[in-house]
Amino acid sequence: MPAMEMRELIDEQTANAVMNTLAVALPLAGAVIGALAGTLARRPVPGALRGLAVGCLGILNWVLWRLYNAIMDQLGLDTVKNLLVNLALFVALGIAGGVAAGLYLRSRQPAPDEETPPAQQA
Repeated sequence: MPAMEMRELIDEQTANAVMNTLAVALPLAGAVIGALAGTLARRPVPGALRGLAVGCLGILNWVLWRLYNAIMDQLGLDTVKNLLVNLALFVALGIAGGVAAGLYLRSRQPAPDEETPPAQQA
């Protein structure tokens, strides 16, 4: 029985092409989808801006992909040091993202003194 040659499912060139395409397409798609959703609410410009902001996560994904590859090229694919550096990086980014999301959500809530008082009963 002849030995089967094992190959990668996706080569590095294809993965880079996918990441590059997503970095360009996601902001555009986000703006279009946001504008369409905003049109339903009669606010297309704010909707487009929100969609663009969400779509820019595609650019952030591309940056992280490039950073991951640079770390992997420098430290090696199968090293504990590579694992620890990537773990520290993504934990730090996760904490920063969580803090940013929390601050954003808190800024959208009315302050306690701005809340309307409960209706008085007669």
